[in-house]
Amino acid sequence: MISGVHDNQELQHGTDESQNAAEFINGTIMCTHDGVLLRKASVEHITYLNTSGSLSIIGYDTPHRLFIEWRPNDNILIADDSQDWAVVDTIPRRSRTISECKAFNIKPTTETTTVKSPRLIRNQLDELGAILVKHRGQVLCFIHKCDYSVHSEFFFQHGNADQFVKSMCDLHIIEYSFTQDGCTEYIVLNMETQKLKRTFAELNIDDMKNMESKKEKGWVKNTWSGLLVNLPDLASGVKGSSPRNYSMRQQPTTRNAAKYSGSSSEDQSPVEAELENLKEVDEKIVNTLPERPCAQRSKPLNESQWLEFQSADGGIRDTSRVKEIIFHGGIHYNLRAEVWKYLLNYYRWNDSEVERIQHHKNKYKEYYKMKAQWLSMTTTQEENFSGFRDRKCQIEKDVKRTDRSLQFFAGEDNPNLTVLHGILMTYVMYNFDLGYVQGMSDLLAPILSIQGNEVDAFWCFVGFMDMVFANFDIDQAGMKTQFRQLRRLVEFSNPRLFNYLVAHDSDNMFFCFRWLLVWYKREFSNEDVLKLWECLWTRFPCPNFHLFISVSILDKETDIIIENKYEFTEILKHINELSGRIDVKDTLEIAEALYLQIKAVEDLPNDIRQIIGEPHLVSEQDKEFHENIVEHDLSDEMYELVHKPEEERRHEEQFDEACERSMFLNYT
Repeated sequence: MISGVHDNQELQHGTDESQNAAEFINGTIMCTHDGVLLRKASVEHITYLNTSGSLSIIGYDTPHRLFIEWRPNDNILIADDSQDWAVVDTIPRRSRTISECKAFNIKPTTETTTVKSPRLIRNQLDELGAILVKHRGQVLCFIHKCDYSVHSEFFFQHGNADQFVKSMCDLHIIEYSFTQDGCTEYIVLNMETQKLKRTFAELNIDDMKNMESKKEKGWVKNTWSGLLVNLPDLASGVKGSSPRNYSMRQQPTTRNAAKYSGSSSEDQSPVEAELENLKEVDEKIVNTLPERPCAQRSKPLNESQWLEFQSADGGIRDTSRVKEIIFHGGIHYNLRAEVWKYLLNYYRWNDSEVERIQHHKNKYKEYYKMKAQWLSMTTTQEENFSGFRDRKCQIEKDVKRTDRSLQFFAGEDNPNLTVLHGILMTYVMYNFDLGYVQGMSDLLAPILSIQGNEVDAFWCFVGFMDMVFANFDIDQAGMKTQFRQLRRLVEFSNPRLFNYLVAHDSDNMFFCFRWLLVWYKREFSNEDVLKLWECLWTRFPCPNFHLFISVSILDKETDIIIENKYEFTEILKHINELSGRIDVKDTLEIAEALYLQIKAVEDLPNDIRQIIGEPHLVSEQDKEFHENIVEHDLSDEMYELVHKPEEERRHEEQFDEACERSMFLNYT
């Protein structure tokens, strides 16, 4: 039995190859991707499951419809008379003539015996209800509109399913609908909405300037009249689309449309009037966020408070209240070593003192068992183990230059450097898939300086890495997700800065690379870093509060960036030069105030709600859709898309520049 194949599905497909070829030639290919494996389809396509082919969006003029079309690659024919080996026949077969059949005493080739060309899978987009992106952009799943069943599912060998969907978004074929439980879904727009979206997208200033040069002024006026009367319909939103951003620029109103359609003066053409209107709109940015509240820091958690939360057996009561105190005030330095063990999941909050002692002993044994693994490795083993050897070499380089200005790591032959090296090497054995990546030593050094004990520091470091391990993924997927979330928060809370960044091709937020990678370790003094980290480790008031630290810093730097007209490189340079000049108290207060300001928004968009950890607002229609999706086993994790294909190269260059300038220079 083949999983995911639905016997009751009937797909539209060509039955005659010549007819298909003619249609394929006459059709307009809007986007296509090769190397796409068919994973799920109707029963008639079982033969082609896990077969590589090409997936395309094709528009046919007669009838005027868009189709999803998958064609398998050309078959490699295997000779039927092969014995001990397979003979690959790559020469196209020719039907024998009647005279040849008589000469060889064989039957003429009939239509039923002719090698059939592989069937294609084709279906109208109008018959699809949604498109799902799964498995980090490698799998694309099409959902029927009628019953939410699986139409077909494809595996992109090169992991570029997101680019295919992005192309469909750019062509206004599909539109982001809503996100729930980490899933990304897209609705298929109907033909009228597609036309309206494309019309609006094509209505840009360059087109207006081109129309201005046309001699037939009457044609221009009629064109504007036809286009602008539809704009209010677009502004009202499409059924099923995501909630509108509260910081969007205003769109032309119905009154303005009427003005440009027939009431313009002789001295001012419709195009000039619209250009002037767009300029005014550009200068007036709407921000309907409520007034930002005032947030203040309080005193740190002290020893008497800590004792009050301890039960008779040594467990910690009311952990939520403990974290709240730490979030608003930090921890007294005498308590840090002990309380950090709880915040970093080395100790369990409700464990009794007896259980904690036993847990401590077990972790000691586990640590030294892993440490013995790399200490006992012979020279020959290292020579034959390139992955281990490379990690060891990188650790040795980084340890020599980590926090050497601090007394704890200063001087030659400092024993603490040996301990730092040992912990990082042991972590390689603990998590070899992740291993060691430059920047991890920055995260470990403050923990070791506070714990003072190798084993305790290791397990606290493990807890910290469990929070930020995605920052060190080789594909940078975790970092890119945070960039997208940060971009959305800036767009929502600081539209003035966001519009400036968009206009200067800097809205990818790559200049915040170092901030997010090592949680602002290089931006604050060592004491301030300790205060900041213990605040963030509480995961209060939301798991992504570390992003609000970035929003807070950018909020204070908005005027400088805009007034100096910084481009991406200047922004990156300015951000890196803030190191050591940022006040941690002000930053935390502004960050909390920003969070409270955003949370107070009524009808908060679901993408923002997801970032701040609030439950989604799901309409009845969306709820019905999700229930049907769950019934058809489509609960795989899906991811948001990133960039348009044509922007990938430029974004990669900017990301490399941010990485090089931010992390790998000027170790302190």
